[in-house]
Amino acid sequence: MPLTDSQIRSFRASEKRFRCSDGGGLFLEVLPSGKKVFRLAYRVAGNQRTKLVGDYPRTSLADARLKASAFKLELNSDDPDIVKQATRPRQTTRTKKRKTATWEDVANGYLLMRQQSNPAPRTLTKLNRQIGVTILALGNRLLPEITAEDVLDVVNPIAASGRVETAHEIRTRFSQVFRYAAARGLVTHDPAAFTIDAMVQRRRGEFSGITDPKEVGELLVAIQVYRETNPIVGAALLLSAYLFPRNTELRGMRWDEIDWDGARWDVPGRRMKMNRDHIVPLPSQAIELLRLLQQYDFGSELVLPSPRDPKRMVSEMTFNAALRRMGYKSDQHVHHGFRTTASTNLNEMGWNYDWIERQLAHVPKNKVRSSYNKAQYLGGRTEMMQAYADWMDARQAEALQHDLAKSNG
Repeated sequence: MPLTDSQIRSFRASEKRFRCSDGGGLFLEVLPSGKKVFRLAYRVAGNQRTKLVGDYPRTSLADARLKASAFKLELNSDDPDIVKQATRPRQTTRTKKRKTATWEDVANGYLLMRQQSNPAPRTLTKLNRQIGVTILALGNRLLPEITAEDVLDVVNPIAASGRVETAHEIRTRFSQVFRYAAARGLVTHDPAAFTIDAMVQRRRGEFSGITDPKEVGELLVAIQVYRETNPIVGAALLLSAYLFPRNTELRGMRWDEIDWDGARWDVPGRRMKMNRDHIVPLPSQAIELLRLLQQYDFGSELVLPSPRDPKRMVSEMTFNAALRRMGYKSDQHVHHGFRTTASTNLNEMGWNYDWIERQLAHVPKNKVRSSYNKAQYLGGRTEMMQAYADWMDARQAEALQHDLAKSNG
């Protein structure tokens, strides 16, 4: 049986060292001194060898498994203790790897690589959970034997349960691991890439968002209340309401992208979904919020850095988590829903459709119309953005007045 953390913590030293297997050659060795170390047993040319993986608890059980899997993938090429045969062609090594690499080993190798890039804790947790689903389903399968149908057998039941977005995210994890494996010479193609047309389609553009003007005002009041306890995230949510950017665009906002004199935010194409430069005119309300955020002086180039690391942007779940704490469920309003709010109400207000679409950074599908100029309609869009921010403030004032009348009545 695989080890557990509680078991490892309970092990006590004895007069002689003893070992406890975790499976796949990985084991924990408890020394008479009380020290606990992970080691990996493996064979090379028929000879038994042992590799030190790491000391516990500095190396966690999960990390030991990841490192063991990554080492097994590299057994034929990267271990300095292995004497390579000059006569063995590289293709022989690749062929052997392909025949022996299991999905679990490769997926764990991919996880270790992602872990080394120091992602946000929430991102890593989500990644571990979703790739864990793939390992649970196909862990012991040899990589080259896994087909597109096998991937569908994992993701389609998830979609059938109503979790369409989750199913597509897990399909993406499959694809990421296959591409990682292809780069290591373990496979020649990505079977998961062929599954998209055989899955229930994502509901793009249908993110939950409040559109009723009265409810918009109530949402803004709720955000203002939330600002009293969390002024930074509250200000970010108000920026979302006024500017309606995508999640990654707002989280990655940098101070050097703000043109204070021109009252605009210049978003570089590398951070945009369609890889095109984008201009966001800043209404006076947004300028005021940015000035307030400036006062916190995080010492970061980012406007909204992670509280754990000022060099990294705030977690992707921050804004939705705040909305949940405010009482808004995911089927009522999500962070991306501010774009739905803006699109619906700007069209209702009678603003030019092309201005709205360009401000949403939507690229026309018609190739004749797709020549992109980031400053197109900028004068009209600037006027529209200020009018929309004023409209939002008016809805908030109405909601406050309604609450006051209700409390007095």
